[in-house]
This record gives sequence, structure tokens and C-alpha cells, in this order.
Amino acid sequence: MKVVYSTIILAALVAPFYAPATENAPPPSSGRENRAESPYPGGGENPSVVRDGQVTHAVFTTAVINREPIDRLFSLTNDKTRVYYFTEIQNMAGQTVRHRWEYQGEIVLDYLFEIGTDSWRIYSVKTLDPAWVGEWKASAVDAAGSSLCVNTFTYLEQPNAEKGTPDNTGSRRAAGNASSDVAHKPPQHDR
Repeated sequence: MKVVYSTIILAALVAPFYAPATENAPPPSSGRENRAESPYPGGGENPSVVRDGQVTHAVFTTAVINREPIDRLFSLTNDKTRVYYFTEIQNMAGQTVRHRWEYQGEIVLDYLFEIGTDSWRIYSVKTLDPAWVGEWKASAVDAAGSSLCVNTFTYLEQPNAEKGTPDNTGSRRAAGNASSDVAHKPPQHDR
């Protein structure tokens, strides 16, 4: 019996020191207590202030399925002519991002996207002429003209590929001017 009373007394003395931290912590903040009301429509930050956005995933690919690239290209033979440039953008809701494609130092596709949420996936598609072998570059560029990321791939000559003639008159065209050059902003249902 003596052991039982000793254990109860010891537990009563020690218990306050082992209380969960949440019991002594202040109640959770709703995030509104020490903030002034936002003067901007819809609340939040000044829409003209550019937040630090970033590209978290950028690849050339042969296709995009269910808003995801199916592979990652570093090179492609010229028997295949369709290439996608996929980027996942973070923390740039309400801003714009361009996909800028370059070949031999010339911009051949420049497409503007409006970013809808803080996690947004976009891709553009370029149809290549088999004669346009060499290094290709695509960049994601913010509204200030700064590159968020740059990717390259090499377009290689396939031994038996049919040779075409580069379209020199249309090599500097914007997306939408040619049916083969398109850009996509997939629906963002799950984000």
C-alpha cells in the first residue's frame, strides 16, 4: 500500500512538467490578427509587385499526357518533327511567363502565358523541319525579361531522313501564326 501512495504522490508532483506543449501554447492564429486589411481587390498583395516565382520542372518531351511530360529529351533525330517544352511554374499567380524557342541565335517561337495559380503547368509545341538540325534552346522568361530557366536539346540528322527546306520567311513568327506551333495551358482542376 505504501508503494501505491508513493507512486500517486510522485505522479502528482511530476505531471505538470510532462504536459503536452500545446496546452501551454497560445491558441492558433487565424493569420488575421496583426494584419491590416488589404486595399487591393480580393485582398492579398499588391498585384503589380512581382513575387519570387520559379520554375520547378522544365523539360523537352515528345508528348504531354495528363499535364505531365512522358519523357525527357536531350537529343532527337530528325525523323521526328514534333517537340514539346513543358514547365511547371511556382509562386507566379496573376503574372505572365513566355516560352521562347531559339534556333541558331534567332527567336523562332515566343508565346505568352498568363499564370493562373501558384502552381501552374504550361507547355508549348514546335514542329521542326528535318533540315533544322543542331542545337535548339527554349527559355521560360518572366514579365521583366529575365530567364527563369533555359533548356537545350540537339536535333540530329537521321541517316535516311527526308531533307526539307527551312522556312526562312517564317522563322521569326509568334505562336498562333502557324498551325504547327502551339502553346497549351492545361486545365488546372486539381490545384
